[in-house]
Amino acid sequence: MAETSIPLTLAQAGATDPAPEAFMPAMIAGFDWAATPLGPIDTWSAIRRRTVQLICRSDIAIATMWGPEGILIYNDACAALLGRHHPGSLGQPAAQANPRMKRFIRDILARVHAGETVVLHDYSLVSDRGDSPEQIWLSLSYTPILDADGRIDGVHAALTETTNQVREREEVETALRQSMKMEAIGQLTGGISHDFNNLLTGILGNLDMLATRIEQGDHASAMSYLDGARSAASRAAGLTQRLLTFARRQALAPAAISVATLLDDLHELIDRTVGPAIEVQTLYPPDLRAGFCDRNQLENALLNLAINARDAMPEGGRLTIEASNATLVAPARGQTHTEGDYVRLTITDTGCGMSDAVKDRVFEPFFTTKPAGQGTGLGLSMVYGFIKQSGGHIELASEAGRGTKISLFIPCNQLSGTAETSDAPAPAPDMRWDETSGLILVVDDEPGLRTLLADMLREQGFSVRMAADAEAALAILRAEPDIDLLIADIGLPGAMNGRQLALAARADRPELPLLFVTGLDETTSSGPPFDSAPTAMLRKPFSFGCLHTQVGLLLAHSRTATPPRSMG
Repeated sequence: MAETSIPLTLAQAGATDPAPEAFMPAMIAGFDWAATPLGPIDTWSAIRRRTVQLICRSDIAIATMWGPEGILIYNDACAALLGRHHPGSLGQPAAQANPRMKRFIRDILARVHAGETVVLHDYSLVSDRGDSPEQIWLSLSYTPILDADGRIDGVHAALTETTNQVREREEVETALRQSMKMEAIGQLTGGISHDFNNLLTGILGNLDMLATRIEQGDHASAMSYLDGARSAASRAAGLTQRLLTFARRQALAPAAISVATLLDDLHELIDRTVGPAIEVQTLYPPDLRAGFCDRNQLENALLNLAINARDAMPEGGRLTIEASNATLVAPARGQTHTEGDYVRLTITDTGCGMSDAVKDRVFEPFFTTKPAGQGTGLGLSMVYGFIKQSGGHIELASEAGRGTKISLFIPCNQLSGTAETSDAPAPAPDMRWDETSGLILVVDDEPGLRTLLADMLREQGFSVRMAADAEAALAILRAEPDIDLLIADIGLPGAMNGRQLALAARADRPELPLLFVTGLDETTSSGPPFDSAPTAMLRKPFSFGCLHTQVGLLLAHSRTATPPRSMG
């Protein structure tokens, strides 16, 4: 194409013309600027024309927004970022170029025309440069353009894409978060295994005493030992579930959470982790707001802070975790938080504290005061990263010999102000079905559990068939078409797991009710939905009562063709 330049009144001697592959200079030169608030090119000021010529020669994506309307002029690199919005954006008010960014651009124009320079790092937006919208990240710099009289005539915007760097950093941060979890789990192992063995001892001891009292005919005492075994088993199940939740690998998933509920759930786990020499206290007011962040990551952060506090109190002490409502005002110079409403979580210990030199580096990745092999130095840096990524704020106060206080400011839910709903099952509907008869197939590879389930069902009046794997179960289903319910473990051995067995069974009998039983966590046990007939899940361990209720619900809803509510 012919070389084209924007006509200027300034001398152009020695100036380098745009490269042959540059399209924007010709497009700008041929545009009908008389139809815009800027007027024809020959009426533009020398500074404006010179600025436009210079941005067209740049390899960096640059846009200029002129006048109070922010009339848009940009170079070829910026046109590539605009995608389908180019060339229609040229000569238009910048706020209209991309409807998704209308409010953002208006805010930028107002701030820069007020004399402010705005710099944003790794700003996320949706780009339309490809066949479909895609999320990209840009580092943005907005500065005023002054005319000859020193008045602000426009806004200079430099755009540098950082998508690859952000994605690479997210991958590293995800790996670091998982590493931190594994480090914390390693720290937890000693205390948790001790407590779990105590619970198992309680279960076995109560069962032994139960057998003794039954032999003696002392049924009243026998029931008390039975209750003791049940209680210990329930505590062990709760401990296992919390560890599974803590160790689960997943990306950040912010949501409204009840911080009060989280503290109640974590109290026992933290108490066991730090040991009997440390008194653990959790405090919160009855009107505590809902927070907005990733619950699992907040649990992870609190457990890591508790472990750090434990290590700072080798002779014992007191650990206090207190939640309160807080409001942060506009930050002073040098601070970076956002003003607004927060839930403040303050973790205070009576340990050895930190020196000023340690406080200055405590949030640095891989910085640790622990001996070699006893810590990676990722804990506090990842807590800091999680809080900042969640839009929160963190404060540290510590003095050598006088303990440490760390405050996490969790942003409040800006949408509803309500916390997440409880995981407790809703009350069961009226089944309107009193029968305790029918034929049930139980599929589990653990012989003891398979037999126990069969005994529990027979106790309710059902007939039972049993299978140890999916292949045997399918053979029974095809031989006995009168089976009313399939109960299957998800983690079956062999070529088919429980979900694949269910799909094969439903291919033959689409209406067959299914009850999955599993000891896996939610992530592992997830799979295809089964919406065509009643389906539910029980998570191991479960009680006789839960099994009885769920079986009744499935069979009742199967006979009334109404989908049941899942339990467990």
